[in-house]
Amino acid sequence: MKAVATLLSVCALTTAVFAAGAKPVTKPVGEQLMYLATWPHTIKVIDVGKDKVVDKIELPSDIARVLVMSPDKTKIYASTLRDNSIVTVDLKTRKVVDSFTLNTPSEGNRLSGFAIDPTGKFIYSIMTTVSKKIDHYEISEPKFIAIDIEQKKIVRSGDFPKDEVPGARSLLRVSPDGKSLYVFRQEILVINTADFKLEKKIELSNPVAPPGMDSLSLNVLDDPNEPPGKLMSIFNASDPYVHRKIFGIAEIDLSKQTFELTPIGPAATSIQPLMLTPDRKLGYTVAVNGDHGDRVTEFWVFDMATKKLINKKEFLGRTRLNFGITADGKKLLIYNAGYEIEVYDAKTLALDKTINLEGDTTSNLIVAPLN
Repeated sequence: MKAVATLLSVCALTTAVFAAGAKPVTKPVGEQLMYLATWPHTIKVIDVGKDKVVDKIELPSDIARVLVMSPDKTKIYASTLRDNSIVTVDLKTRKVVDSFTLNTPSEGNRLSGFAIDPTGKFIYSIMTTVSKKIDHYEISEPKFIAIDIEQKKIVRSGDFPKDEVPGARSLLRVSPDGKSLYVFRQEILVINTADFKLEKKIELSNPVAPPGMDSLSLNVLDDPNEPPGKLMSIFNASDPYVHRKIFGIAEIDLSKQTFELTPIGPAATSIQPLMLTPDRKLGYTVAVNGDHGDRVTEFWVFDMATKKLINKKEFLGRTRLNFGITADGKKLLIYNAGYEIEVYDAKTLALDKTINLEGDTTSNLIVAPLN
């Protein structure tokens, strides 16, 4: 059962080139690198082939909460927690080459969400200002901001739409032409990046949801193998009567402004974002059912041509986890809430080894694409 809608002009998440029928990339595994921030203010460089940390990049400011890679794959930008700084790391030298804070002596500017435009010139975020007064603090309404990386300052801002709540960690993406900023929540907000006016609000419900479903949400995370111009995601939906929950796979074509929802089965208690192999034939996720002592954590494997669940395997999952995949699609990664990355074989779904990070993780994982 599929529902196709023609109302969407959503984000672009990657600049990697993919053409139908292209041969799988065979770059040596040893050259695959990943980046992950750990306590107190370090970005670890991890060699996938060696399964270990091969370098450490110390930040001059604070804890890195969000990492994004520049469109040309030469830099990483880190958003830090308490001082609200933007730190630029050159990936060739693995050195911090720039850093500036958005705070002032009397104001703290908290950021929620972090997305870079296709030119690499602007970073977009949602900012809330905390102003220190004589006897109290004042908290502003959230605003969209555009940070000019070269000028090291906010160059544009606009009010967040009324009756909408950005959330503590907003998921933002910028369209391929840089003209629209997408905010993913229970619905999708399409924002004009020139003036930050709301262009479109895409309700992820009827008529685009599967028949009988009245609520729907997307679970999205950076995937090194995501096709350009498309967003592959897990969605959850429920009906308005008995609130029966289901999950499925959403395929959003950002160029044609269409998307396709394929319901698969009963929803899990929680489910991680979908990660793809380089040839996009297989998709992986982690599903959690139950709580506490009844909690069961499993890898789920999907055939992406048929959108069918073809394999699953239970594993000992930590209480809080994030899920990732290596750029060659051969290893599945479990991280967050701990000092280690657990590395599983994507074919056998068995634990292969663990990578000691020597510090608690504080950010999302950036996996450098193969090309």
